Amino acid sequence: MGNRVLLGKRGTSDYGLFVSRSSEDVLTTTAPLGFDSRAVESLIVHSYGQGFLIPSVTNSVGTSLTFTYNSTTYSDDEITISHGLGYKPAYAVRWCRVSDLSSGVATQVWTPNEAQYSFYEVPDEDEGDENSGGAGGGIDVRLNSTSPYALYMRNTYGIEDNSDSYVSSIGSSSVIAYSYVIFTAENFLNGASL
Repeated sequence: MGNRVLLGKRGTSDYGLFVSRSSEDVLTTTAPLGFDSRAVESLIVHSYGQGFLIPSVTNSVGTSLTFTYNSTTYSDDEITISHGLGYKPAYAVRWCRVSDLSSGVATQVWTPNEAQYSFYEVPDEDEGDENSGGAGGGIDVRLNSTSPYALYMRNTYGIEDNSDSYVSSIGSSSVIAYSYVIFTAENFLNGASL
């Protein structure tokens, strides 16, 4: 194994503390470093983007619905973002509902999560069967567990707990606006978002 840590001059004019990734030589590698003191203020950004995800919905005849925002129509309830890094990168995702946008700017955002609610109703003696159900709300975010380790996001608003049934209309409180940043560093949070 080559050199992993260097304190001093690297290359012709770069001074600092440098640590290479496992099995990489800090003196010769062209791969992103594990630590580079020249970049102590932030992670290095690989790619970024934003968009909208609608809930999984169909109308009464089984046709998928769409949502239009600023003259652009959206129809996807999930997205897979390929990054080509060959490993699980560090990333950050933030989301909000379209109803939380003001002049195109989010008034509040959340980290990836899924909010769930459910209900259970015990009927009166003469009403018959019990009723239960529930729905999800939020965004499901994860890195694929195998190569190419793409970032996957899905709108979970309106998805029922056990039946995979979907809501039948779209409102601005169920459409998700998302933004993401993918960094060059390997993911150090067991696949979770920063």
